[in-house]
Amino acid sequence: MDKSLRERIRKATEGSGAHESDFLDLLKLVDAHYDRMEATITQSVCTQTSSTQTLTASTPIDAVFDSVTEALLSVSENGRIRVCNKVCSRYFSMTHEELIGASLDSLLPELNDRPVREFLEPFMSSLDDTHVDYTPGEVLAQRANGESFYAEINASQLITAEGTIFVISLRDVSQRREAEKALKENEERYRALVQYAPEAIIVFDVDNNKFCDVNDKACELFNLARRRLLAVGPEAISPDMQPDGTPSFGIHRGLVDRALRGEHPTFEWMHKDSTGKQFPCEVRFSRMPSNERTLLRVSITNIEDRKRNEMLTFAQNKILEMVASDASYDKTLRAICRFVERLGDGLTASIMVLNADGKSLSVEQAPGLSAEFRFGLDFVSVAADSLTCGQAAFDAKDKIVDDIARETVWEPHYEQIEASGIAAVWSFLVYGDANRVIGTLDVYANRSREPSTDEIEKLNRMARLAGIAIKRRQDEERLKSSEARYRGLFENVVDGVYICSREGEIIAANPALVEMLGYASVEELRAAGRTTILYVNPIDRERVFARLEAEGVVKNFEYRLRRKDGTEIVVLENARAVCDEDGKIVAHEGTITDITERKRAETRIFEEKERAQVTLQSIGDGVITADAEGRIDYINPVAQDLTGWDMRSAKGMPVSDIMTIVNEHTRATVENPVIRCLKEGRVITLAEHSVLITRSGDEVPIQDSAAPIRDRIGNIIGSVMVFHDTSKESRLFRQLSYQASHDSLTGLINRSEFENRLVSSFDALKSNPEQSHALLYLDLDQFKVVNDTFGHTAGDELLRQLAETVQQQIRSSDVFARLGGDEFGILLERCSEQKAMDVAEAIRNSVEGYRFEWQDAFTTIRVSIGVVMVTSDVKDVASLMSSADVACYSAKDMGRNQVHLYKGGDASLRHEEMKWVSRITSAVEEERLELFYQPIIGINDRSGHGRGHYELLLRMRDESGQIVSPNAFIPSAERYNLMSTLDRWVIHKALAELADTSNEDEARYTLSINLSGTSLSEDRFLEYVVEELGKQRLPKGAICFEITETAAISNLTRVIHFMQELKKLGCKFSLDDFGSGLSSFTYLKNLPVDYLKIDGQFVSNVVDDSVDESMVKAISEVGHAMGIETIAERVETKQVLDKLGLLGVQFAQGYYIARPSSVTSFEPWQRDTSAKLLA
Repeated sequence: MDKSLRERIRKATEGSGAHESDFLDLLKLVDAHYDRMEATITQSVCTQTSSTQTLTASTPIDAVFDSVTEALLSVSENGRIRVCNKVCSRYFSMTHEELIGASLDSLLPELNDRPVREFLEPFMSSLDDTHVDYTPGEVLAQRANGESFYAEINASQLITAEGTIFVISLRDVSQRREAEKALKENEERYRALVQYAPEAIIVFDVDNNKFCDVNDKACELFNLARRRLLAVGPEAISPDMQPDGTPSFGIHRGLVDRALRGEHPTFEWMHKDSTGKQFPCEVRFSRMPSNERTLLRVSITNIEDRKRNEMLTFAQNKILEMVASDASYDKTLRAICRFVERLGDGLTASIMVLNADGKSLSVEQAPGLSAEFRFGLDFVSVAADSLTCGQAAFDAKDKIVDDIARETVWEPHYEQIEASGIAAVWSFLVYGDANRVIGTLDVYANRSREPSTDEIEKLNRMARLAGIAIKRRQDEERLKSSEARYRGLFENVVDGVYICSREGEIIAANPALVEMLGYASVEELRAAGRTTILYVNPIDRERVFARLEAEGVVKNFEYRLRRKDGTEIVVLENARAVCDEDGKIVAHEGTITDITERKRAETRIFEEKERAQVTLQSIGDGVITADAEGRIDYINPVAQDLTGWDMRSAKGMPVSDIMTIVNEHTRATVENPVIRCLKEGRVITLAEHSVLITRSGDEVPIQDSAAPIRDRIGNIIGSVMVFHDTSKESRLFRQLSYQASHDSLTGLINRSEFENRLVSSFDALKSNPEQSHALLYLDLDQFKVVNDTFGHTAGDELLRQLAETVQQQIRSSDVFARLGGDEFGILLERCSEQKAMDVAEAIRNSVEGYRFEWQDAFTTIRVSIGVVMVTSDVKDVASLMSSADVACYSAKDMGRNQVHLYKGGDASLRHEEMKWVSRITSAVEEERLELFYQPIIGINDRSGHGRGHYELLLRMRDESGQIVSPNAFIPSAERYNLMSTLDRWVIHKALAELADTSNEDEARYTLSINLSGTSLSEDRFLEYVVEELGKQRLPKGAICFEITETAAISNLTRVIHFMQELKKLGCKFSLDDFGSGLSSFTYLKNLPVDYLKIDGQFVSNVVDDSVDESMVKAISEVGHAMGIETIAERVETKQVLDKLGLLGVQFAQGYYIARPSSVTSFEPWQRDTSAKLLA
């Protein structure tokens, strides 16, 4: 018997625990079997030698021979096969007949014409001695198909009458060799995994209480060399006691026993290294297979960082729980401070909150600081020279001071600092919504140092928690103040809102849901029963609750409900579960949206889509389909027209033969989209500028896309290409591109393209920073007058002509654009400041000197120009255009028709003006506006019994209660469109509280109210005034509206309509500042005014200046002629008053008569002022 076989049987027996006697018995049985088998072989050979007939398969000897699991054959000395069993046929893929007589070297190529005896000698044994051990060899065998395999070979020599015969036994060991190779590779992989594992791995000998193998990570973890670690046991790497107070050893914990039973216990254990440092670890036991020893594989992971993070997470969760459970605000912040103080030795914490004014910080919590120190920290200013927390809030970044003694800002507090033992302070910002600073977390250390990276990370997390708590408190306060508003939202929201119990009882429902379901009230809906009756399909309710149980929410769940009248509606529900403390659903709440109409619309859309699908079959685009090989299947009429190929000629041809596509610019041939689509299996779109070469050689620009056609299982069976002629589209695209970048009226580039050109100029300046450009911002003065006077058609023509006029003053290389309305921009490239000012002045002069004629009339126009230099320091287009806009406004502020070069202070002035916007708005909201009045007296009314007339004047008080001059806030209100708000306030106040409300036909006194041009331009202002007048029912003449001459002319048509409508309601009108602006008696003929207020600049010098006297006299005479009474402003002396009387002026107003007074002292019934002044 084969020695190796004996050895394997012995090892298998030992491994199974069998007794030695059992093994010997088994071995004898196997030996006897093989002896009988070899004897059978010998008998077979001898029989064949002595007999002249070949044994058939039916003989008993052959049957035994074929039952052997190994390949057996006999070979003559010349190498020819004489006898073989069936296994040979299976091994070598040859029939029995093919094997008999075949040469041995065809099966064993290593024989290679060598003598058979020589080749078999190393594997030879004697058949006569069956107890001789020998070692089988391995040879390379070859099957009939040329495939090689390794076989284990044994050979014996037999001397017969016919000569020497060799008996050979072969066993295919290919699989065994592969298994041995795989086993070796697995062992190497396992060793690598252990050696390079991220955790420490120790092989522990349980019986000897020693470590028998460790990896490098274990040596590193315990700070011990491998040799030293292998010489010790668990006691060397464990402290005496564990954190739970139990000894590390001497207590039976059962962990080793569990591992030996096949479990994999994982537990936490405190370890120590060679220095005695203790650290928590996660340990896992796994039993390792071994015949001789009891071994455990121990995996050890240092969880020190994890434990630290768990503590931080626990504290964070605890604080979040306090916030969520409505714990006391102060208690929450105290908890944060206390936890911060536990992050390190000698730390004390405080939380500062930004006060409402945003200018100071106050202590919210500081449990570890003394009362004196806390008092010193209240109202810390937010400034660069403040305490550390104030500096951090001011700079909007964390502030670390490692030595507080070096900080001079803390000098006033040195005594408290020394008493508290503070040496360093660290301030971390606390943020609220939108990353807005709402406070600071301040940490005081008892020694001079900076925080570690780990401490910074933890303190930032604590600062975030403080932010959550503070924000929660602020949100709660806001929530309380807005609870009523949210209740209104619940009542008025269009969707149905409900709260239901788990059983289906309605707890709350809003009116929208009640109405949606057709009930009269919530009570009636509740009385109808549980919500189960509302579901058309009861399964829908079960599906809703199944989702609530599984996910806690239901989103966009669609089902049908039954209304009270039995009709059905389709609804969409969004709901969430309401759970008790045990997590059980006790109710659910949500919204229900009626989507019945939407579903009907979707049905209609689907029907329309179906009709559209039919329509697409007759699409006007070219359509070509091809098979999987790219040959034409179908070509529709449009495609035939575009390609020049008819269906009969094209069918079956390669698509690339009838569709040649090239790039319009490069003329390179483009791969046909159908071919690409078939190769890549995806939709292919042609690149832009593709041209189709037709059959006749014509070129047609096209756009197309090709998509694969797939069968049911996804295989590509063809492709379809849709394409169309883009000639018209190309022309339209070029046209649209031009229109997108040019102004259609003037032909100039528009604002967008102008800004693009500015960006390009910036890039040029970066490469050549010594150069500079200039930007001119042009705004036409009083252009609206032209539109209102001559019409918008004339205004458009004026813009075209002015564009041509300006273009004559600049270079052809300069960039000229219409920015919008009556605003233009000019970019003067490579232009100095002086040259830019000269060009701007030349443009201003050319516009000023231009005479615009329209039909039988003419006019002139002026322009204000802002100039700003463009250098490499300019940040972006927006800031540059803003600077130009500011410069242009400055030019207008200088009196219009001016050129102004932008200076750094211009923006500040503009910013100051803009501040008035918020100040005015605040004044309106806080009721800090106030009305003053100034009487207007009749010059010839010496009795003092004429009807009273008073002009109301608007004043504003600042935050401290001081009166603000109108000249300070009125210009800003006019510029930033706030005059309408102020006018509305004055009208409401005057009509509700000051106007004459007597039942007489004529008012006993008149109140004059000034109206701005902005209000007159507003569409709904007239409607507002009529509504206010309707509320009071005032007598005729109670109100007189004053409109400036400039405002009236600028909005002539609208103003005339305004006057006519209000005069029907008994109001009077006064034309204010007459003579100061664009005075025209032609306009006066069309304006239904009752009074002309002569501008004060003519009145103040009427006694001494003959020109002013003539102007006043002329206005007075015109007024008399037109039946309009005149009022003189700024009457400051008796001489002026007397002179006005001689010139025929009827009324006077000014400081000589009375200074403006607050309406709190308004007594309109006292009418003796004029009598006293004229006496």
